[in-house]
This record gives sequence, structure tokens and C-alpha cells, in this order.
Amino acid sequence: VSWVRQRDLHILTVGRYTYTSDQRFTCIHLDNTDDWTLEIKYVQKEDAGVYECQISTEPKMSYSIKLQVVAAKATIPEGPDVFVRAGSTVNLTCVITESTSPPVYVFWYRDGTVINYDSPRRGIRVTTDKGPTAVSRLQISKVKPTDAGDYSCKPSYADFANVTIHVTNGEKSEAMHHGHQNVSNLSIVHAAPTGSSIYFI
Repeated sequence: VSWVRQRDLHILTVGRYTYTSDQRFTCIHLDNTDDWTLEIKYVQKEDAGVYECQISTEPKMSYSIKLQVVAAKATIPEGPDVFVRAGSTVNLTCVITESTSPPVYVFWYRDGTVINYDSPRRGIRVTTDKGPTAVSRLQISKVKPTDAGDYSCKPSYADFANVTIHVTNGEKSEAMHHGHQNVSNLSIVHAAPTGSSIYFI
């Protein structure tokens, strides 16, 4: 049993042996089974395309699978700039869309450093809803001038989303937002988020 990448006709695996320098590709076979699974770790956008499983029989048998790589997106609707009065509360929302599964985690950063929710700076709270559209919310109470800076949310399988918080001493208390089979005949299409692993059986 061989796995071939149709884009460049590269033979990835033959039996349990791997014929590519890309160590993300592996063939998994359990004894006493007919399953030969192609595993692709840490899926990238460039991995999208058609993969063919070939069986050395007479006549030769083959089966093709089309892999679509989904790039999840994160956005902060309040951005790109949020103006908040010192002493008030600011809420940031990170919305994750176009993901095939909920994110494993969502981290929030300030000026490139992960926010420590247990830090001496009290009043920081994060809640995450991992529904069909995952949403993570960062709340900062009693905002201080030192809380100003660049804030980012980073879900697994998605790029950073950024927003800048400006702390003012104005009279307004609310935050202001500025803000060999034809591909067309394939019967199975697999989608995978970037950074995940995909298995073809």
C-alpha cells in the first residue's frame, strides 16, 4: 500500500516506510488489520490537495481523497482602537470563526506577554465559550493608565487578533470603540484546521 501526493506525484509512504524528508508524514498500520493510515501532523495550508492510496494488485486499485485546509480566523470587534476612561471597566471580545472544531485554548497577551490572571494586578477576568462560534472575553476592571497597550488574543489553530487600548482621563465613563480519478468525482472531502493533525484511512 502506497500513499501518493498528486500535486507533485511524490510517493510519501510505501508500506510502513516513509519516502519524504518531511517528518510530518507517517503511515500507521496495525497488525492483523487492513487499515493503512496516512498521518499528517501540524497541517499547513500548503498541504491542501489530493492524496491517493494505491494498492499493488492486478489490476491496480487506487482511492483518492481531497484535503481542504481551513484557516480559522480570530477577530476583536472592538478594535483596532479602544478608548477607555481611567477607573472604568473595559471588555474585549475575541471571536473565532471558520474553524472545524473549538479551539483547544485561547490566550490573551498584552504587549506580547501572556496575561497572568493570577497576577497582583486584580480585576482581570477571562471567560471562553467554545460553541459553534467560539468567543473569548477579557474583562479589565478599574482600568489604570498602566493598562494601556497592545492586546492580542491567540486561539489554537488561528493567527493573532490585535487591539490597542488607550486610557484617558476624560469625563466619559464608557469605552469608545474605533475602532487516477478525477478530483471532481471524489466522494470524500476532508477539512482540517491549520496546525492540527489529519488521518487518512
